[in-house]
Amino acid sequence: MKLSLRMTVIASALLLAIAGLAPSVAAQTGITNTAIVAPTQGAALDDYLISRLRATTDDQRYYVREIVKLVDQNKLEKRLVLALERYARRKSPYFPLPVYERALRVEAAKRGVAVPTLKEIVARNGASAARAIRDSRYR
Repeated sequence: MKLSLRMTVIASALLLAIAGLAPSVAAQTGITNTAIVAPTQGAALDDYLISRLRATTDDQRYYVREIVKLVDQNKLEKRLVLALERYARRKSPYFPLPVYERALRVEAAKRGVAVPTLKEIVARNGASAARAIRDSRYR
């Protein structure tokens, strides 16, 4: 008798699920399955790279803007810049900017494009270069 009751309950649950009348249960993990969509405009590319590469200082943001200028001038391909961003985040999820900088310099050199380093950007900016020298001295 127990077995037939159990089979009846299971059969009715299956029928309800097939009919769509049973309440659906979904795990609430907070993780979505949406793909990350690359930006389409220059300003959006700038913001996208700054956030994804975790550019926190003004010099790092200026470096990313220099890369976006090279894309706007058609010296670098946008898909190369985005592919290297994904590569850098995969290699170093917490600090992707140094990996991105090295990989971009290598790939740009293959294409004959001179990409400035972050140190060159800091050296061009007088205020941040002076601050970097002042902060590096022993007291």
